[in-house]
Amino acid sequence: IYVSSEHKGRKVTALCWDTAALRVFVGDHVGKVSAIKINTSKQGKAAATFVMFPVQIITTVDSRVVQLDYLDGRLLISSLTRTYLCDTEREKFWKIGNKERDGQFGACFFPVGKNSGNQQPLIYCARPGSRMWEVNFDGEVQSTHQFKQLLSSPPLPVVTLRMDPHYTNSSCSPQSLSFPKLLYLTEHCVMTWTERGIYIFLPQSVQVLLWSEVKDIQDIAVYKSELFCLHTNGKVVHLSLLLIDRCIERLMRRGFWTLAARVCCLFQNSIISCRARKNLPLDKLEHLKSQLDASTQQDLVTQLEELISKLEPPDSACSSRRSSISSHESFSVLDSGIYRVISRRGSQSDEDSCSLHSQTFSEDERLKEFPAHQED
Repeated sequence: IYVSSEHKGRKVTALCWDTAALRVFVGDHVGKVSAIKINTSKQGKAAATFVMFPVQIITTVDSRVVQLDYLDGRLLISSLTRTYLCDTEREKFWKIGNKERDGQFGACFFPVGKNSGNQQPLIYCARPGSRMWEVNFDGEVQSTHQFKQLLSSPPLPVVTLRMDPHYTNSSCSPQSLSFPKLLYLTEHCVMTWTERGIYIFLPQSVQVLLWSEVKDIQDIAVYKSELFCLHTNGKVVHLSLLLIDRCIERLMRRGFWTLAARVCCLFQNSIISCRARKNLPLDKLEHLKSQLDASTQQDLVTQLEELISKLEPPDSACSSRRSSISSHESFSVLDSGIYRVISRRGSQSDEDSCSLHSQTFSEDERLKEFPAHQED
């Protein structure tokens, strides 16, 4: 065990691993950031010796370190007042943006996808009022994204064995939030949380993928589309991000027929879509209905029958769906399977834009696999 006394007497507030170079970055409550590097050398087949290098002092920023993130030789340092970008190889530092903020606001790198060619990674920095800066890899603010109005969508339930999922499609008030940390999640998403719940965004297209009421979260670690949530009572909950059809398939495979049927009936629009129909054809839904008890679950059986009656062959269902939408609204289909819909009522502005509800869900228990502006 190696013990560093570099931050002795101070509260460590942020940690971040550079797995390629086997070093950990440490930030504390007075703004000091250091790096501890570790090297290993094999000794025989069963043993490895850890060689510790001297602690490297990276910098001291103006206030408490809120979050650290690292990617391709660059360290992102978010303090209570601003975000800094550090080139750890050339020891160069940049302040991101000109406007300060006051409070806990996170920042994270956004790696590019595999098919993005030579495009550089992006950076997203949280701003007051449910906003984010989109920043290039050189630390220059490119645009400001506003999510306040988009967060008037209702919360999606967490699918769990503990209770029946409930959902209402009525809008709630816009949410003006401070995002204490930002985490990269899968290829298109950034997530955060507040005392009210978990929020997942598609920042490049300025979309709210979903938000769910999961309270009392102290911290979250992300692996691919898996979320590991540490709650204030010390409990750790594993959530996964899943498309609705994948969620229902998994419930059916594990024999949770009633819960699978309730999810189907709760989100009929998603089941009817041509994308979901590929994984949930009529025969699967008929099989699901046959597993229900008609004497004790008649209401659920009736709802499932109504859903089945609405389904057409996949090709016509898809064309009918698109025809129905396009006759009243403009829309686009995201990679995630979400239909982005913009209403044409009167001469309403973009504030009336909304999303058809995501085909994405979270579940815990052993189902636990979850899912040019001015700078401002």
